[in-house]
Amino acid sequence: MYPAPRSTPTVICPERGADTGLLDSVAAGSARLSPHPAVESDQPLINPTQTLWTPLAPLTLDWRGDAPVARDSGDIFFSTEDGLAESRYVFLGGNRLSERWPAQTTGQPFVIGEIGLGTGLNLCLTVAEWLRQRRPGATLHYVGLERAPFRPKEMCRALGHWPELTPVLSALLARWPDPLPGCHRRYFTEWGLTLDLWWADAADTLQDLASHGRPWVDAWYLDGFAPSREPGPWQQRLYDAMAGLSRAEATFATFTVAGDVRRGLAASGFEVHKRPGFGSKREALCGTIDTPHTTAPTITPWDLHPASHTPERALILGAGLAGAHAAFALARRGVAVTVLEAASVAGGGSSNLQGVTYTRLSHQHNPLTDFSLAGFCFATDHYETLLGGGALTRDGDIGLGGYVQLHEPDEMLTHLSEVLPLAPEFARVLTATEIAALTGLTPRCGGIHYLRGGWLTPAAVCRALLAHPLISLQSDCGPLSLSRGPDGGWQAVDAQGAVLAEANTAILATAHAALQQPELKWLPLTAIRGQTTHLPTPPALAQLSVTLCDQGYLPPARAGLHWLGASFGPGDAGKDEREAEHAHNIDMVKTALPDLDLGAPDEGWQGHVAHRCNSSDYLPVAGPVPMLDEFNRRYERLRHDRKRVIDAPSPMLPGLAVLTSLGSRGLSAAPLAAEMVADQLMGTLPAVPRYLQRALSPARFAERGLKRGEPL
Repeated sequence: MYPAPRSTPTVICPERGADTGLLDSVAAGSARLSPHPAVESDQPLINPTQTLWTPLAPLTLDWRGDAPVARDSGDIFFSTEDGLAESRYVFLGGNRLSERWPAQTTGQPFVIGEIGLGTGLNLCLTVAEWLRQRRPGATLHYVGLERAPFRPKEMCRALGHWPELTPVLSALLARWPDPLPGCHRRYFTEWGLTLDLWWADAADTLQDLASHGRPWVDAWYLDGFAPSREPGPWQQRLYDAMAGLSRAEATFATFTVAGDVRRGLAASGFEVHKRPGFGSKREALCGTIDTPHTTAPTITPWDLHPASHTPERALILGAGLAGAHAAFALARRGVAVTVLEAASVAGGGSSNLQGVTYTRLSHQHNPLTDFSLAGFCFATDHYETLLGGGALTRDGDIGLGGYVQLHEPDEMLTHLSEVLPLAPEFARVLTATEIAALTGLTPRCGGIHYLRGGWLTPAAVCRALLAHPLISLQSDCGPLSLSRGPDGGWQAVDAQGAVLAEANTAILATAHAALQQPELKWLPLTAIRGQTTHLPTPPALAQLSVTLCDQGYLPPARAGLHWLGASFGPGDAGKDEREAEHAHNIDMVKTALPDLDLGAPDEGWQGHVAHRCNSSDYLPVAGPVPMLDEFNRRYERLRHDRKRVIDAPSPMLPGLAVLTSLGSRGLSAAPLAAEMVADQLMGTLPAVPRYLQRALSPARFAERGLKRGEPL
């Protein structure tokens, strides 16, 4: 089901955000400019910046027995005769999946796009059939779009009377995302399934995906509701985006036979056919597209990697949270990875014994906060999956229960208190009294309880990820750098000039040390000193089970110690412990908890010093590395016309990417940032809207320099 339009959602942070830019286009060779040059649209594909944030409201339903009916339109979601048989006939049969899956190669996933996910019936049925027919090594990527996602309770009621779906439904609902706008990626490795759930407008989402200029989709499930009752996704721009995303011989199927739908699909290049309908419905539609469809870009493609490929092997420098997650993201896609570390695993900014998964909501969207929330949502599912699979241990490596962020009453908190009830499993606004009841401690004010995530031990996370069978690790290598090999690939070279490993794909995940690589010396990165304080658990904190955040953070104890943090010293390279910074950390805790009495241990405060890395806009730097001089030449006209669309591919260094600037949020940012790097290097479907890809791209700094008239 695809609901009627609703207000646009949002998330934001008071820190400075990235210049989001708009979207561009891709063409071979140098820039192409028409006599009447295109300009970047004032309506980006997806970019909710400065709009109000809210979780998505559910569709208002009536029920005929256990069959849901959309109250606004009166349309029923599936046949009351036999909805399961109907879906199997219309969608699986209409797309000839049983014929096509046996012929699938293991080199690329079979991709299904469903417009109007509704109850999840088609998803559950497809996965169940996939598991029954799957060939060894074959993979399925399912992309479901919905603007008013069903809640798990409603899905259970709608699908619960088909016991054959229960195993799949139960596994999906155990990890079902909150109704927060954006893409929610879930891996079901044992099923060979990648699931992308886009809670967003279908036409906007497909246009956004199509802007990458790549055909990904093999089969489409189209919302079956009558356009006359439910206009929803039935728009020409949606059909055009479908065509742009379709591989050659891609198919579609739908219940409806409405003339507007037939004509719209045909106008986009699909061959449209009628076939007998199911049950009392006389006809249904199906069809194919023979030739992938291309459209002119609407924004300059300075962020796109024009030569992405699937490497057999990759090199990664750095074995902290960034490097370990980058290695894991590639290995789970079947790529053999060699990770080289100058010192020990989980050193540098990943060396604290405790860290917290963290985000911060606001009443408004911007790229900084939107990525923070998207990263947090992906990370919390990711770590719980590692815990469930035995890679992490509860209370030793990870502690769940979420965290509380103290927040003074203001306009933002008032807004969140009004909208967060739409996502009751995600977060809730609490009074100071309610926080005291939850934590056993009296806070200075109320705040927000984020129910997902908790604390982790970064070293345990790194070890769990690097244990993947396709990852080999070499630590204690001493200073490392990358150089171009004789075949154009990349070589990892030690301080003596010896080549330790080579591959045609490489990722630098060395925090601030990435600036030592000549190809990246122009990045605006800053090293930031941070000192944590070790607090032996006093009686007042013995029962604390939820991390408390204010200006600093106080997690539950691990092995009898709380790790309080942290000081913030940009540009300070010192590694010595300082009493003043311990006093600062203790002060932050006492400010947050005025009644808490903390006396210094007899031997004085002890702690740990590490250095984090931040970019000038506080966002991660994640993606392919541009050739700066050629980038400046190719897009030079942006100096004089900021909105001009320059239809030329971005000049990227072949096979080289960077993942850095995770700041103090590495546990939350690294998993999704690594996904973004892997998707761009390999040309696979993205897990974020394009405005977030552009916001994290290393090339953003070069593009901004040109627009300021000050090329890097």
